[in-house]
Amino acid sequence: MNTAVLTHAFEPSELAFLQRFFNTLCAERGLDGGSLAANDLAVQILQLYQQGVRDERELHIHLGEMPHTKN
Repeated sequence: MNTAVLTHAFEPSELAFLQRFFNTLCAERGLDGGSLAANDLAVQILQLYQQGVRDERELHIHLGEMPHTKN
């Protein structure tokens, strides 16, 4: 098991991924980064990540939406 899950510590690359993913979802949903809704979203993302959901597509699916594809 990933030690980050056990210790709740994240590597810099993980933090960068989580921040980018959060920023993207906030923009897509029209959320202000400091709003209560954005805070709730951040909690959901972190919980899923700590449960082992690490793939961006899988995170989108667990959060109830299909990921946007770049063409």
